[in-house]
Amino acid sequence: MIEAVYIADISNTLVFEYCNSLSLPKYESILSKIANIDAYQLGIESSQTDTPTKIPINSAYYVVGHNNSSLHFYVLCSEDTLMSNPLIPYTFILRFVETLEDYFDDLTRSKIEANTDIITLILYQMLDDGMPYITDFNKIRDLVSHTSLLSKIINEASKTTGLQPEVKQSFTTDIPWRRNESRHANNEMYVDVIETVNMILKPIVKKAKLEQYDSAFYSSKTDNQVDNYVLSGCIDGQIDFFSQLSGAPTLELVLNKVGSNLELPRLHRCINSDLFRERRGVLSFIPPEGKSTLMKYQVDLNELKSNKEKTSLIKLSTIDVQFSVQSNSSEFEIKLFPANMITKIDFIKVEIVCEETDDQIKVNRISHGDFQTRLSGKHEWSLKDLKKGVVPTLSGTIVEEDIEDRGHSEGKAAAHKRPSHIKLNYSHKGPVPSGLKVDSLLVVNAKGLGENTKPYKGVKYTTKSGDYIVRS
Repeated sequence: MIEAVYIADISNTLVFEYCNSLSLPKYESILSKIANIDAYQLGIESSQTDTPTKIPINSAYYVVGHNNSSLHFYVLCSEDTLMSNPLIPYTFILRFVETLEDYFDDLTRSKIEANTDIITLILYQMLDDGMPYITDFNKIRDLVSHTSLLSKIINEASKTTGLQPEVKQSFTTDIPWRRNESRHANNEMYVDVIETVNMILKPIVKKAKLEQYDSAFYSSKTDNQVDNYVLSGCIDGQIDFFSQLSGAPTLELVLNKVGSNLELPRLHRCINSDLFRERRGVLSFIPPEGKSTLMKYQVDLNELKSNKEKTSLIKLSTIDVQFSVQSNSSEFEIKLFPANMITKIDFIKVEIVCEETDDQIKVNRISHGDFQTRLSGKHEWSLKDLKKGVVPTLSGTIVEEDIEDRGHSEGKAAAHKRPSHIKLNYSHKGPVPSGLKVDSLLVVNAKGLGENTKPYKGVKYTTKSGDYIVRS
């Protein structure tokens, strides 16, 4: 059972508190337990960590914590048998944060302090006797006005007419994910297909002998060819949808052949699952108001038969990398190969991780972008606005600090050291790696929208990197 909700700032100072009972443990009494939890577990050092953390308090209570930007969210739960699903607190805290973001956009301490009355009313609707009750954004918006309750009281008190305030009748609907009597001047809908590439690669070096001739002498040298072997890989995808449509129209989103072959997709509850089973790749739904995720799916690259199929998929659709390390020195080279299908690169960041935390990197050559060593010891190569056909290259040497011999900090070459691995972080526009496309988006039932209304439509494809690691 969910007993209390706390919101604290980055220093764990209490900003907001919501309790079911006065006999519950106070925030100050559980602060020491919370402070003992490693900061990394709450996602402070990792913006990609979305999973809340469980913090035991005593035999009767535990706390589920989640970090969001500069705020900490904590849900105090009692150890009882009423909560049959142990994932309820984890799901609730994420939903609560999403609801606040839907109301106030980016969350800050000042916004929380200025809207404690609205947040209290939101929790009053979301919880019923310690259990999640109403968690749909649009239903909560119908029940809890964005206008501050305090301002309403002041406005009503300032009236001298003596008339009773007009009470609007509340209407119920069979569609919980839509607002009542939705009306929009500009009807529009947008589809975002987003795929995240997760891979672990191991370079395989093949030595090839190249002969070179000159007018004065004959010479030959050995050039290394690097191929990547995919140790593990998968593509996580999702179809996001944004709509501002009047009424409650029924839409039909038709995917290409790739969409009909996706295994075990996770569908939003607005999707007609019976129709989806009959017509794979066809999403029929009455859209939620605003932002939503219609479907999540995963493509397992490990199921592809050959390594060539796996690497070809990456080379043709996203960013391939060649990471080579010299066998008898501390030199290394990184080359990036953006696919020709990419229409726009938002950014590329390559993090170079050394075997020793004290090791430094001396850049010998950099063709594009900037190289930085941050205060945390992270070595990062950053690139933006790349043109088609270019192959960004970075060559460097692992060096170690030599302070005793010179009296000031200089780097000297380390004895045959190498980076342990590199990690790619990027985002770009263009066809997604799985080949999934939206063939059509149609209004099949214009209930409340109007037969002559033609909403504006748009589709965007984005590819991002998740855990994209290349070992040395």
